[in-house]
Amino acid sequence: MLRHWFRTLISYLRLPLIAHADRELHDIREEIEFHLSSSAAEHHSEGMDARQSQQTALEQFGDVKAVVDDCCDVSLSRHLFWHRLHQLITLGLVGALGWLIWLYFPSQNKPPSDSTQLAASGYPESETTGDIQGTVVAEDGQPLRETHILAVVKTWPPHGFRQNSFTALTRPDGTFLIENVYPPGQEYEVQIAAIADAHLLKSEYISMRTGTLEPFRFQLTKSAGLVLHFESNAGTPLAGVSAFPFERIDQSGQEHCIYFCSARPVVRKSNTEGNLPMPHFLPGEQVTVYIQFPGGEWQTRELTVPADKQTVTLTPEPASHLDDG
Repeated sequence: MLRHWFRTLISYLRLPLIAHADRELHDIREEIEFHLSSSAAEHHSEGMDARQSQQTALEQFGDVKAVVDDCCDVSLSRHLFWHRLHQLITLGLVGALGWLIWLYFPSQNKPPSDSTQLAASGYPESETTGDIQGTVVAEDGQPLRETHILAVVKTWPPHGFRQNSFTALTRPDGTFLIENVYPPGQEYEVQIAAIADAHLLKSEYISMRTGTLEPFRFQLTKSAGLVLHFESNAGTPLAGVSAFPFERIDQSGQEHCIYFCSARPVVRKSNTEGNLPMPHFLPGEQVTVYIQFPGGEWQTRELTVPADKQTVTLTPEPASHLDDG
């Protein structure tokens, strides 16, 4: 349909003036014939025969060819102006429509630029340039490789709140880098945890601030060899129970925790004997772990790490609400 309309438009714009002259000449001749026929009929009603009536009508009208030529000249002189004006306006409208289409469709299909595309923070990518980086070492200062770094970034873009989790593993030299996760020019908060095998869980919380973060430095202490043993209520070992360390309170009263939304890399499952090592605490500490029995919901268990043994037995119980983290 659009193609037919376009062809019709082109034909109209290219239509020569002679086509309009032919139509005009045909219309004038029809009008003169009607006038002569009416005049002849009037004479015939007055008593003239048909031939004499037509002859008299022609004589009264005058030179038909001269009248036709004069009428065509007058009509075409007027028609030429309006026809050309109409063609010009039509061509202008078509051009304007084409220009609007040319402007609209490229802008619709063009991918947003970095300056306008939003990052996970809710701010433009061009503003979300803050990196989280640092180093993890052991008690003796030696770098700890393949330590899990679990970070949660909170931001407050216009009319909203964002909380995003990021993870990384330390390199052989103990360093880590998570790029472009917070906007230095806006307010944000960061919770970050470091967890390595056979070492204590440690975390830091950076409250509301702006600017660029200084590199973190975690020095992890060796931990006790705690094992969680899962049994059914009948005393049968349970395999496939998922768990991860959530929170510990150290001797100074400081809390160290992992946010639930960032914990996936450190979730482990119990073996066929129902055992799951969790070597991230010290004897006597108040700790909380997340556990999920097969087919059940995640729930928290608050424990005191025993000083006289390395195993804590846990059995299913009604699920409790998840922590806000």
